[in-house]
Amino acid sequence: MTDTITVPLNKLLAWEGNVRKTDPDKGIDELVASIAAHGLLQSLVVRRDKRGKYAVVAGRRRLLALEALADGGTAAKDLPIPCTVIADSTDAAEISLAENVQREQMHPADEFEAFKALIDGGMPPADVAARFGVTETVVQKRLKLARVSPVLIEAYRNGEMTLQHVVAFAVTDDHDAQERVWNSLSDWRSDDPNAIRQMLTDNKVTARDRRVKFVTLKAYQKAGGTVRRDLFSEGDDGVFIDDGILLETLVAKKLDKAANDVRKEGWKWVEIRTSFDHDEWSDCGRRFPELSPLSPEEQEEMNNLATEADTLSQMDQPNDDQQARLDAIQDRLDEFENRETVWSPETLAIAGAVVTLGHDAKVVIHCGFVRPEDAPPKPRNGKTVTLPDGTVVEATRDAHSAALIESLTAQRSAAISAVLLENPAVAFAATVHALAARVFYNCKSENLALQITARPVSLRKVEESSATLPRPVRGISIYLRSCEGDWPWLYWNRA
Repeated sequence: MTDTITVPLNKLLAWEGNVRKTDPDKGIDELVASIAAHGLLQSLVVRRDKRGKYAVVAGRRRLLALEALADGGTAAKDLPIPCTVIADSTDAAEISLAENVQREQMHPADEFEAFKALIDGGMPPADVAARFGVTETVVQKRLKLARVSPVLIEAYRNGEMTLQHVVAFAVTDDHDAQERVWNSLSDWRSDDPNAIRQMLTDNKVTARDRRVKFVTLKAYQKAGGTVRRDLFSEGDDGVFIDDGILLETLVAKKLDKAANDVRKEGWKWVEIRTSFDHDEWSDCGRRFPELSPLSPEEQEEMNNLATEADTLSQMDQPNDDQQARLDAIQDRLDEFENRETVWSPETLAIAGAVVTLGHDAKVVIHCGFVRPEDAPPKPRNGKTVTLPDGTVVEATRDAHSAALIESLTAQRSAAISAVLLENPAVAFAATVHALAARVFYNCKSENLALQITARPVSLRKVEESSATLPRPVRGISIYLRSCEGDWPWLYWNRA
């Protein structure tokens, strides 16, 4: 048999046998705010204590919240609290267990839609936060979730997606885009909320973009640029740039300042690029800086040191003083060899520089590109060429006949092939170097030690050459197979 009475707050105490042992005060601030705003909506279940007080069998967290209000002066110490008194013969542990186990939590979708209804009804977010004991950020997050497409919210209610999926969709307010992504997800990606966020932000610029880091987010906003923040992401990943045109303008302006110093170096042209594409410049030649010229005194010193070093290095057993002298000479020769490089006036007259933005969000300058129309003409058919500035380029004649050069080239190719057949590790390294140099460094094939072409090569003319192996040479088969990663796989087939 039970009775409903009111008990002064200071006559209530927590029952020691309560089954909830772990984090009994978790979320207590929200409950304090709720009781302060709406009053106690559910009475406590108590049993009489031998000391003239009442032990709270069900409602311990409500008791803690009421005591917190009393300690803060919001509620009276003897505030009358509605309580249901259970008989001494009732199993209190069973009551406590039933009160905790059978409680059905509100579905999150119902919760954040209820928050939206309060705000749509005119209640400021700050008031909602205060009345429910949460921060304004929590209110804004729940409001953001409530703005996800109703179609997706219904799918969430039906268990077709998780709360993490809803959070991922909240990165945008575009319902059409949200539904389109959800309907296009393959089965193997549907369980990954990150895939949803990636698809919805694929073409969006975040504060992690190197262009933003280069001009700084502060400078972008100072110039009038606006941003959009994802409430559910941390750091730069959650900050999206709204004005891509303004960002590009600021990047170009800042790069132009860096280009002014490059222009003073005397290049024929200087261009600005926010990104550098090697393929764009693949048709250009490339010049490189040269060692700075030595003064007559430095040239004489280097020659004398080189002669002395040759003499010392030819000694069979140099003594300690001689070895020390040889080491000192070598150090000095290294200084000459590693001296500063400069661009020659001839290169500056025909070449240019590209000022761009590197992956580390810093200025990168690529120098020495020679456009095809600026490249000096090469003499042909033994004729001299006069350049526009009056310089005469003499024609050069080959020291050997074309037939001899062809024969020597075939012999050399056969010898290299034979060596590579016996050294697959070296062959593999040389091939990867040739491929990587073309892809990553824009090197011309003629500048590489190993040239890879897609044409058949016959070795029949040199089958009896001493350059080949004793056994018949039938060639090397190279197979390149692309894979899912960024690197090619290469297989050798020794015939």
